[in-house]
Amino acid sequence: MKILHTADWHLGKRLYKHDLRDDHELFLNWLATLIDERDIDVLLISGDVFDTTNPNDGSMSLYYKFLTRMLPLGRRLIITGGNHDSASKLNAPRELLRHLNIHVVGCTTHDCAEEVVRLATGSTDLLIAAVPYLRDADLRQSISGQTFDERIEAVRTGIRNHYERIIDYCCQAYKDVPKLAMGHLYVNGATTSESEREIHSVGGQAAFSSEQFPAGFDYVALGHIHVPQTIGANQAVRYSGSPIPLSFGERDNRHQLLELTIDNGAVVRVESVPVPRFRTLRHVGGSMDEVRDTLENLNLPEDTLPMLVDVLVEEENESLSVRKHFEQLQRDYAQAAFQIAKTRLVFRNKLKGLDSLYVADTILQDLTYLDVFGRRLDASLVEGDDRLTLVDTYKKLYKMVTEQAAPLLHENSTNTLS
Repeated sequence: MKILHTADWHLGKRLYKHDLRDDHELFLNWLATLIDERDIDVLLISGDVFDTTNPNDGSMSLYYKFLTRMLPLGRRLIITGGNHDSASKLNAPRELLRHLNIHVVGCTTHDCAEEVVRLATGSTDLLIAAVPYLRDADLRQSISGQTFDERIEAVRTGIRNHYERIIDYCCQAYKDVPKLAMGHLYVNGATTSESEREIHSVGGQAAFSSEQFPAGFDYVALGHIHVPQTIGANQAVRYSGSPIPLSFGERDNRHQLLELTIDNGAVVRVESVPVPRFRTLRHVGGSMDEVRDTLENLNLPEDTLPMLVDVLVEEENESLSVRKHFEQLQRDYAQAAFQIAKTRLVFRNKLKGLDSLYVADTILQDLTYLDVFGRRLDASLVEGDDRLTLVDTYKKLYKMVTEQAAPLLHENSTNTLS
């Protein structure tokens, strides 16, 4: 039996203002062909099928077109929900899809029978524990006064208990059958990229480690982390990673799927299947002159889709001239063979000046609310029109909040005096 492990498609994802629909369509077409040519029996999708809980029509169309392409091939698909997915939207057609050999588990119901799928191909028998993303409510109740360690232990115990119930059910109902688990979680020690949301952690610390999966699973097919990797000493716990780059931080990732071969009741081989590169992402940084020189001499790869470029211009001193040249830069390359996805302009002396506001003896009351907000924008390298929009919005919010709070403060002051 051949099984293909993938995750984190994020259909509907936009890279800044650029829709990645074409990237996803090319990937799904390639995947459908791969499944047919390599004679894959089962496809596992370990969460984050969609990028948002309210996917647009284009994303839903891609999803259902792919499922439709699978029908004449007669392959099994097992799909679990991730933290980005809407469990209700994934689950809505599940009863219909079940009759088409597509098993969907959008969220846990704590019924082990709903999460365990038995597969049989010829003489090979296999169990798949289709565990979706376990939300906080599935794992623990927040109790006032819990310490940091108690909160981490509550998450850890919740995850482990869920998998222990699943493996106990598998062993009782189906003895001597190989067992694979799916999961969508953050496991301690995983290398992350810039685009995953924090889950199953407290204060940035992962609550669960690979050693805490209960014994009995021959392979654990994980999703959530976009960097492909093996976790812990056990080579059986793996993240497939995202199949396409979803941020500029993922531009150098080795995008892949994982193909498992099951024979004689055991996983005998796990093979990386590289995903073709449909589009190149490139970061270009430096002074204005350096950036222009790099853009003029970019080597354009022979990809199907145009290259996306992230531009960061760094100059020492702020000046109106530099800002005008920066705006002209964007216009000059509007019709280039590549596409500029995002541009940022940073003045180093401005960052240094703001740093001086935060020396040890700085008194917070000496700073205006715009000083503080400006520092936050500088830390995130927000410049240009985005900065102006955010500052204007922040001023409006500040005015609205202070105007609403003023009567309450006056009332409290009057009550205190009386």
